[in-house]
Amino acid sequence: MKQVLLIIITIVTSFGMLAEKSVLFLEENNGIVSAEEAFDLSFLKKDGNIIAIWNIKEDCYLYQSSISVKHNDNEIGFKKLEGNVLDHEDEFFGKTKIIKNSYKISFKYMPEKKGTKIYYQGCSEKGFCYPVQSFNIN
Repeated sequence: MKQVLLIIITIVTSFGMLAEKSVLFLEENNGIVSAEEAFDLSFLKKDGNIIAIWNIKEDCYLYQSSISVKHNDNEIGFKKLEGNVLDHEDEFFGKTKIIKNSYKISFKYMPEKKGTKIYYQGCSEKGFCYPVQSFNIN
């Protein structure tokens, strides 16, 4: 009986401490910024192509495998122009490739293909991962 009571007290106390830490987490300035600020995506049109440029915040990174360009769920090929791809051991995805600092890709601009989107996903080194982001090209 004493063991059961000790287990119940331990569990109840643990929930209280977890709830208290969650409130403190919300109150502190945790430094998590919006995905737009973390990955700062911009575009240029040049010679019939779109150049997508990510300026990635210092403590953030993109997953290389998450970057895609699609029209109606059909992949559109793109070419890497600039950026360093690094090996990374990820607690969720295992061994993966990430991009830090900046990354540039280009793909054919097709104004007749309305609904073309670019997709990407990344994380903050503070332990927060952003949901998949999408941006309409045209």
